[in-house]
Amino acid sequence: MKYLRALPTVSVLALSSALALGGAAQPPIQTTPAPVQTAPAPKPAPAACTQGAWAKAAIDLVTQKGLFIGYPDGSFDWCSNITRQEVAQVLARLLAQMPENTFDAAELDVLRRGTAEALAGLEELRAQLAEQNKSIEDLRAQIDELRAALNALPTAGAGEAGAVGAAGPQGPQGEKGETGAVGPQGPAGATGPQGPAGPQGEAGPVGPQGPQGERGEKGDPYIPPADPFRYGNYVGAAYYSILQQNVGQMVRLTAGNDQIYGGFGVRVTGDVTLRGETPGNSLSGAVTYRGTTGRFDGILGVGAGYNFRNASTFGELSIGVDYRVVDRVAIFAEARQHYYFNGNVNPNSRNLSSIAAGLKVRF
Repeated sequence: MKYLRALPTVSVLALSSALALGGAAQPPIQTTPAPVQTAPAPKPAPAACTQGAWAKAAIDLVTQKGLFIGYPDGSFDWCSNITRQEVAQVLARLLAQMPENTFDAAELDVLRRGTAEALAGLEELRAQLAEQNKSIEDLRAQIDELRAALNALPTAGAGEAGAVGAAGPQGPQGEKGETGAVGPQGPAGATGPQGPAGPQGEAGPVGPQGPQGERGEKGDPYIPPADPFRYGNYVGAAYYSILQQNVGQMVRLTAGNDQIYGGFGVRVTGDVTLRGETPGNSLSGAVTYRGTTGRFDGILGVGAGYNFRNASTFGELSIGVDYRVVDRVAIFAEARQHYYFNGNVNPNSRNLSSIAAGLKVRF
């Protein structure tokens, strides 16, 4: 009910003015003005918080008539609550002006419409309050239902122990145990006395020391041969032909590192058609494993790729050998097998084999 006790200032001024004036057809009431100090009419101030056009017109009218003169700082604060003392001041100013400052019909119509809008706002507040009260009652009903459901839950506890079952039949007699261990052997007899030791022979004379030999020249320290140095990164190019339907030539470009972790590495390969009929350009990646002895490297690779001409993915298996002529340059040869999974590939020729030879540069 707090919404009904605190009405805004706009609603109070409209209601008080309409009730004091009555209808437009009634003659003005002649009364003796009370000795109330009236302030000069202030400049009309805009009602920033008032949204209705009729309420704004009513505010402008009562401020022009001097019924509302505002606070000492010049503000009106139309949306705040009004006290009974402030209402008494407004009514006193109204009664003081009645004999000589009567509202005409148009002004009374403005006040009536402002009063109607204030009453409509009051009804809207009542409707909101009723809706909130209904929501509160619904929440209370739900809380009561939850409490009843919680109280109806069974209390957790252990069940009663079941009856003891009947004793089972006696089992069969066990097998005969093994024969016990043999008892300990009796104590050994006393040891006989040791015979006397024979006399020690005399030591022979020490022979003369031979002459010291000449000192030889100092030799170089032994240094074991070092393993050939090898760089991990490489790029390479190779030329090859397709074994099946050998009517075209291709170039294979590779880049990778074969010692990322021990002998394991990765590489990327691109195959480009030079001329003739070939499977088409493709790009693949593979994981490699390298075994090294001296300047020879054996490489095994497993990976997958994509053929752009046939729009097909494929699996890749390769095996090859490198020989490092110098630390940065090596010649290599490798055999590779592709198996196409899908795309515009003849089902009878999904396996394509190739052997390539070329040059690698390491860095």
